[in-house]
Amino acid sequence: MIQLKSVGYNIQYGVGCDGRLDLPRAIGAVAGADIIALQEVERNWPKSGMADQPAEIARLLPDYYWVYGPFFDLDASRRAADGRIENRRRQHGVMLLARWPIRSSRLFPLPKLDTADGLGFQMGVLEGVIDIPGRPLRVYSVHLSALNSLERLPQADALLRLRRQTAGEGPTWSGEAVLAGTDWSAGEPPPPAPADTIMLGDFNMRPDSPEYGVLVADRPERHGGRPQPWTLYDTWPLAGDGGDGATFPPSVAYPLPQGVRIDYGLVSGGLVPAVKRAWVDERAEGSDHQPYWVEMGV
Repeated sequence: MIQLKSVGYNIQYGVGCDGRLDLPRAIGAVAGADIIALQEVERNWPKSGMADQPAEIARLLPDYYWVYGPFFDLDASRRAADGRIENRRRQHGVMLLARWPIRSSRLFPLPKLDTADGLGFQMGVLEGVIDIPGRPLRVYSVHLSALNSLERLPQADALLRLRRQTAGEGPTWSGEAVLAGTDWSAGEPPPPAPADTIMLGDFNMRPDSPEYGVLVADRPERHGGRPQPWTLYDTWPLAGDGGDGATFPPSVAYPLPQGVRIDYGLVSGGLVPAVKRAWVDERAEGSDHQPYWVEMGV
């Protein structure tokens, strides 16, 4: 059995609670985890020094496999002095890193509402199938809207639809590997298609919110009165270290309500007995959020 430590962390592109941009400081808080789900990772933004943050994070964590999912993608190209176009994208998204190969990945944009009040931002979720010896896992790095429940509710519905549809899809490819004489398998077997799932990230919802009620089976009246195969379970009431599990600490620098639990680790039913501990790293200072850790025996 592996004592698997997973962590979700909205790194706010490396800007800490003191307002200082320091990506190595943020990443240092999660070094040592077996699975890392990051949110607010960027490329080519002035506010983060036009850095290629996925590449920088990969250099900081050289012993991890990784995949980046930029659900927000805009042009950042420029024309050089000699007239040639330098193609660049201004990207913002989520990232998965793991000690074992990420055999397949998919990026899903989440529903967005047009708004004139507040910042409406394309959000999304990145799926990775991680080839943990003996028990592969389907892992998601999730970032839901910070705007309001009106936008998060359809996003929560989309996450449940995603959970339901994966049951019938199988792996990224299946069936016969050779089509018209071409081997599409590259000599590899189909990747696993595990039912066991953990969603880590910044859900921007409180435990008393309607979108939490859509996603989490914490009361029997939800999900038609009984748990469904796609039902998710909150690891904090299962194995939290105590307290309220707040991941968005008080700060005079940010205008939203603080001292609240908005970052989560949600697991499928098959993983509930495996959850041993959940905790928040209250010492981390590399972001306006704090890392949310889950330990499981798998």
